[in-house]
Amino acid sequence: MEVICHIGHHKTGTTSLQAFLAQNFHGLLQAGVLYPWVETQGAAHALARAMQAFDRQEILPINIREAHNALAFRMLADTLPNWKVPPYHANLPHSRQMLLALKHQLRSLAPEYVVLCSEVMSHFGKSAVGQIARLRKEGLEDAGDFTLWCTLRRPDEQLVSWHGQQMRFGQSPAPLSDPEHGLNLNWLHVDYRGVIEPWLGQIPEARLILRPYRETMAEGGSVEDFLRNSGLRAPAGLLPALTMNVSHKPAVVSLLRIANGQLPRELSRALFDHAEELTRGMKLASSSEVELLGPESRARLVAHFAPIHDWLSATSGRSAFFTDIDEMAVCRPIPEEVALRSLLDQLTPDRIATLPEPELRDFLTGLRDTAALP
Repeated sequence: MEVICHIGHHKTGTTSLQAFLAQNFHGLLQAGVLYPWVETQGAAHALARAMQAFDRQEILPINIREAHNALAFRMLADTLPNWKVPPYHANLPHSRQMLLALKHQLRSLAPEYVVLCSEVMSHFGKSAVGQIARLRKEGLEDAGDFTLWCTLRRPDEQLVSWHGQQMRFGQSPAPLSDPEHGLNLNWLHVDYRGVIEPWLGQIPEARLILRPYRETMAEGGSVEDFLRNSGLRAPAGLLPALTMNVSHKPAVVSLLRIANGQLPRELSRALFDHAEELTRGMKLASSSEVELLGPESRARLVAHFAPIHDWLSATSGRSAFFTDIDEMAVCRPIPEEVALRSLLDQLTPDRIATLPEPELRDFLTGLRDTAALP
């Protein structure tokens, strides 16, 4: 019995992979591949899948779809005083019970492969190293071989993508170009060695698979890359992957960051929900064109990441883990404020009038007419 533990990284297609594994739970299990549940909602769904055929794509409840994120959040919250399980993972039992559920499935089903998939587990190495050994001992002790999988983006691209994800959570962080508050070099979005090395220390027998995100995309995405490079034998006829957690254009991210900082949460959330429709048809620059970091932050990032990149290259057996690492020093051609100004100039009164909330209409009108943007 081999365990493949996919710990992300964040913003590398993990959500789509989780959705694929969850919706194909029964077909995979029949082929000897277990994507285990960890709480009662997942148990009920697994039983329903065993009793009837499903042949449609569906977005499953998050405790089923992202079961191992739920497990990781609960493990962190049960261990560290400053961690809390986010409200969207509701009604979770204690992590001890969740690990027992995992253990009992392995013993009862004895699958050929067990797949855990959780970008939240990437926090273990930086925040709670003991939870790595705990996961192995309390939940996975009956497993034989252990494979650790981590897909990594070049850190400048990772930081920009995660900055956009923070808007989804209602946060209003400092711009990445802010010389004092914008760049956290100790973050797991930069310190990849700090994410991965503790797993190898706690589980020294682990086989390590490190994948550069650009290679993942060249394979067709996270699902295709995982199926081709994990070694497991997936059956034919599985439901295709759903597209999940789509990123916004940089100018939209900048707008949402301002809204998150200036509006009540219910209004900023409403703007997030309206953003796709509000900006449909606009000509907005892509993330490859807009500079969110700035030259000072890029220079600091390049210097700090150099030894981490050397470690990644040596550990993965590659001459250069990121073959395009030199591009990290190069600024994109369009400044962030120019991209945002372009968006605001395209926010015509007719577009703004489509919003049902008068407070949002007033906010966007005022922002559009402001000469000096925040």
